[in-house]
Amino acid sequence: MQQLVVGSIAFVVLFVSGGVVPDRIETAERARPILIGELNASWGATPQVVGLREGLVALGYQENAQFVIGVRFTQGDLPALPAAARQLVQDGVDIIFADHDDAAKAAQQATSRIPIVFAAVSDPVGLGLVHSFARPGGNVTGVADLHLQLSPKRLEVFREMLPDLQRVLFPYHATDAYAMAEAQELRTAAQRLGIVLVEQAVRTPEEVQARLAALQPGEVDGMLAPRCCALNIPGVILAATAQRGIPTMFEAAF
Repeated sequence: MQQLVVGSIAFVVLFVSGGVVPDRIETAERARPILIGELNASWGATPQVVGLREGLVALGYQENAQFVIGVRFTQGDLPALPAAARQLVQDGVDIIFADHDDAAKAAQQATSRIPIVFAAVSDPVGLGLVHSFARPGGNVTGVADLHLQLSPKRLEVFREMLPDLQRVLFPYHATDAYAMAEAQELRTAAQRLGIVLVEQAVRTPEEVQARLAALQPGEVDGMLAPRCCALNIPGVILAATAQRGIPTMFEAAF
């Protein structure tokens, strides 16, 4: 693995086997490996990227001989995604693998020519990524997730893990439509479970940090991190979890 820093965006190169190349294309016929550019707003290679790599290796493809995956991540900086996507296009990648909604939209805006495959996207039709599930159209396809539908179950599992869980802090981006929908799902689930959902709508990273810094001992029994990755909320929550010892549930590794 190599790590290069380009501006505020780290570029991690992982050598990955080539599972998505048609069988008719032999390695000998190509002058170089196929380049897959992965784009996300997280803090490095996400579970989706790790799963991609492991899945391709399990299919028996040779690492580095057929594929290279370059990961561009923006560490919670959503406005940086379009520039990162354009840089992948300039780098000459053959395929873009986009992780989550904002990365997929940034990739779509960056190119109508390079194939884009997304993962962990909430509503690809509603976001305008594809025309329909049956006929995506264009150069974009991928796999949607069930994060909103699973949010109530996530809170229920949190309660099963911590039977004394009564008050749960949920910080989320105040103007993000998906975050507001997630808050509504959690609000309904909390009422059903007899849990107090301490909602905190925030608009800046500084506001996130200030709210968590002001937490008093015993004010909440746990925290829920939002899906990803606006205002670096999951990153701030992760730091607070380690510093304050507050039980926290995340969607995935960050």
